[in-house]
Amino acid sequence: MTVKKRALMLVLPTVVVLALIVIFPLVFSLSVSVRAYDIRIPEHPFIGFGNWISLLKNPDFYSAVLVTGTMILAELFFELLLGLCVALLLLQLPRSRKIFQPILLIPMMVMPVVVGYMGRLVFEVRSGPINYFLNMLGLESLCWHASPDLALITILILRIWRWTPFVMAVLLAGLLSLPMEPYQSAQVDGANIWQIFIHITIPMLKPIITLVVIMRSLEILQTFDIMYVLTMGGPGAKTMTLSLYAYITGFRYWDIGQASAAAWLIMIPLSIMVTLFVKMMEKGEKIEQAK
Repeated sequence: MTVKKRALMLVLPTVVVLALIVIFPLVFSLSVSVRAYDIRIPEHPFIGFGNWISLLKNPDFYSAVLVTGTMILAELFFELLLGLCVALLLLQLPRSRKIFQPILLIPMMVMPVVVGYMGRLVFEVRSGPINYFLNMLGLESLCWHASPDLALITILILRIWRWTPFVMAVLLAGLLSLPMEPYQSAQVDGANIWQIFIHITIPMLKPIITLVVIMRSLEILQTFDIMYVLTMGGPGAKTMTLSLYAYITGFRYWDIGQASAAAWLIMIPLSIMVTLFVKMMEKGEKIEQAK
């Protein structure tokens, strides 16, 4: 047996498994998205882009897009801001960093479903600790996850609490890897701390920040667990994300065809972001090799 045939025989099982668990579901879901696919009915006629057109005419879909977009903007802003502040603080504590960093990473290790149930208890209207402290301050109890105005804010609080440690850890690793020569030159030139931060730290952290933005955007586009446990997309559709919308369309209303079309419309921006991420990584590797 030649080396080429031997290599082919070694790779073939991996290709077969990949085709079974990745490629086939993708092709099948694309096939489902162009049919009137209701699992309660044995016949699934071909309707072309009917599901896609119906989806793009559905105001609930655009509401889910708006909620998901709002979550992306809000989470990225607060997680980057808080994560950078905590990373800069830990950077000034080289001895204590080994103690505080693992403790701060604990929220990231909590399962999303557990975070959702924890949110139910913490933000409970009658006996939750948050409303208890509000009452102690003379304020009225708030219907956190049951209020149309506060439900999304409640979910954002829980998600920011869970994911800020991840952003902090990545930014801290980036800060620790920065070269010291530009800082020493700036200090010699008389630059203050703010000028050094704006003109040296932030520009050198741009690749890391870009990486965090792409990774977090990918995760937010797929977010499902906390909303499913805490609000099920309600009240109304105030916390209905794209992933939850696809799930409810398919497994509550049994319109699998439209759910598949929604899943593909989610996958398109995901694919674009993954492509940008890969290109960014390749660009970073080329820069490192050039150095």
